[in-house]
Amino acid sequence: MSFFSSIKQIGSKYKKIIIVAFVVWGLSAFGLGGLISWFFLSKASLDKFPEITKNDRILIIAPHIDDEVISSGGLIQQARSVGSRVKVVYMTNGDNNLFSIIGEDKSLKISPPEFVSLGEERMQEGIQATKVLGLTKDDLIFLGYPDYGLSSMLDKFYSIPYLSRGTKFDYNPYHGTYKKGQLYTGANIVSDLEEIITNFNPNIVIVSHPRDKNPDHWATFRFSKKTLADKNFQGKVFAYLVHYKMYPPDKNPNEFLYPPKKLFSQKGWVSFNLTPDQENKKLEAINQNKSQLEFSRIRDLLRTFVKKNEIFEEID
Repeated sequence: MSFFSSIKQIGSKYKKIIIVAFVVWGLSAFGLGGLISWFFLSKASLDKFPEITKNDRILIIAPHIDDEVISSGGLIQQARSVGSRVKVVYMTNGDNNLFSIIGEDKSLKISPPEFVSLGEERMQEGIQATKVLGLTKDDLIFLGYPDYGLSSMLDKFYSIPYLSRGTKFDYNPYHGTYKKGQLYTGANIVSDLEEIITNFNPNIVIVSHPRDKNPDHWATFRFSKKTLADKNFQGKVFAYLVHYKMYPPDKNPNEFLYPPKKLFSQKGWVSFNLTPDQENKKLEAINQNKSQLEFSRIRDLLRTFVKKNEIFEEID
């Protein structure tokens, strides 16, 4: 038997061991995300996000205050640097985040006014965070709908008011919002979005992903999709992902972000690459959401999205 035949036999016999060893080496050298990224780069690729120009009018629809920064913090900076108009619509004030309130007073006896106070606090955090990115208060629209209530308002509470689990209001109680006193119904969400789209006239809409595991996120997409269809919107729609199993895959900064395996295809996903300065500004903006940084799990998730790029799936 020749030398090369012997090597071939050994390689075949220990094939599984070699593969396992390679995987272990990849995990230790590059981390899970890096190994997954390497695999997908050999199977599929991310197209570039279309060039942003001064003529673009970009509407970002965020289920909660902070989603606009972690999903599009770099893109917002780039848009403002070239003179694009950007407007952010917050569907809710994120006022039903139990962890945020517990983090402040360490008490499990939480009253409705405390949830309202959290919503008011998060509005100010949104203003400060987007200011870091180059936006002003006039660029922001707070709708004040109930946190963790949007999915229920798609059907059962489309025409009748929904009672917020946290604040115990069935209407928007917040000053400084789009329509203070607006009843919590799905029909009113659609009406508000229609007015905003008519007045702002965007050519690019960025919204939460339909496959996001958070009910407010996929519900926001469905409300937006209905509204855009009713308005016969002719621009581009891009969806961003926040909540999904094992996502983001790489917990380290300064890595490239890729979609989860189940959602990654040969086309559809696009990447917006950030400069180091944009990465730093994005982290600074995330850190303005102080109410969300009390618990390490939430803090780590937010900061995990500071990557070399931001990704979006173009929606037909």
